[in-house]
Amino acid sequence: MKICAYVQVQYAKAVYKNENYNTRQWIGLSLVIDSLKRNGYEMQFAGMATVHNYNIVLVSITSDCDWWGFIAERVKWQEGNYIVVVGGAGVLNVRPFLKYADCFVLGRGENLIFDIVKSIQNNMRFDNPSVIWSNQFSINNNYRIRQEGVYPHCIKLENGKEYKEQNIGCPRKCLFCSYTYSRKTTGDREYEAGTGIWVQKERSILDMVENGNIDLTYLRMTSIDGMSERIRFMVAKPIKSEHIRMLLDLMANHDLPHQLKIFNIVGFPSETVEDWHEFLNDICVVDRQYNKNKQWPIILHNTPFRAMPATPAACWPMSYKNYRGKIAQVLGKGHYKGNIFFRGNRFFAVEGMGTDSLPTVILSAICWRGTESDTENIERISLTKKFWGADTATKQLTLEKYFDVKTLFGEFYPDTLPTRNIKTHTDVEKYWGKKPWLKTQQQNK
Repeated sequence: MKICAYVQVQYAKAVYKNENYNTRQWIGLSLVIDSLKRNGYEMQFAGMATVHNYNIVLVSITSDCDWWGFIAERVKWQEGNYIVVVGGAGVLNVRPFLKYADCFVLGRGENLIFDIVKSIQNNMRFDNPSVIWSNQFSINNNYRIRQEGVYPHCIKLENGKEYKEQNIGCPRKCLFCSYTYSRKTTGDREYEAGTGIWVQKERSILDMVENGNIDLTYLRMTSIDGMSERIRFMVAKPIKSEHIRMLLDLMANHDLPHQLKIFNIVGFPSETVEDWHEFLNDICVVDRQYNKNKQWPIILHNTPFRAMPATPAACWPMSYKNYRGKIAQVLGKGHYKGNIFFRGNRFFAVEGMGTDSLPTVILSAICWRGTESDTENIERISLTKKFWGADTATKQLTLEKYFDVKTLFGEFYPDTLPTRNIKTHTDVEKYWGKKPWLKTQQQNK
């Protein structure tokens, strides 16, 4: 039985310093490979030119964006007697992709892969709620995202580093967060997943306030995930304005200012520019208390909200708006040019340039909310080089032509949600159909 891990062409290029397979961590796939090796199987790597030489092909889909490149290559594979097994954090909705794999693994796969391989060897199909066989999939079947404890073995990654898993998941229960609901929290929170050693990771302001220990000397990233207190409380991330001001006040008094990146999510239901102005006001209130001195540069990195499967927010509507450059345009109007939206005594703030464009969010929505009816057009887009090289406006018009964006971005109900049969470790279904933004809007009034 010849088994390979598939490496997409885009990750096989040595010139890609950050995205090359040998420089990325690829933790999930590395655990699966290690598990197979411990069970006596030999593993090799394959690309488009050699994949047909194997019996089992393991494919890692780490996010929704991986699907498009994989499909563009998958349809060009030479025919062979292989079974394609796909897993990874990007596998939460299999319906548009049933055509391209024989088996899908939901969640952690290191303790499933041996039984899957063994069943294939015996010309059978391993039955497990976290394993979906394409030819047996039904929306009437319930499937479950696999949970595991911390992987006990130290492994060597393809980038040459040794890795020992220390923790899984996040103790927060933010309603929008796929990471929280796909991975049950376990392990030592003092270590950063993916390294096994302490590093300065992204931490919410709430984490720092509760711990009472904010070391500004090394702090480089934090998160608010909502521009106003109302929005943050709506998504179960109770960061108050006073918490933000507390951090800003400590920053203003720090002797060695440096750049701080603040991660944020925009486009939640009921969000308005008034919510945006609240964040700016928090900066202004603190800044005007100080005389002009060395400044802290603040980069506000914005990610448009996605309604992720298997989360409490799975049914929520999504904002059909291109947010790239809009935050600075609104908050800095009449005062600043470009991506600057505040310049004061102790702070200047800019909108990060990496905000996903609307076409990128549409592509995500197709992956997370698409169905079997979208498969043909997904393949069409994947294979159209002209589309991937087009400008934002052309991409948007193309996607609007081939996909029902109104439905993809609209509100769903528990019985219409395309991923309603994907379950997780928490009963997220109890949130579906509820509209917490209506409550917060009423309270705000």
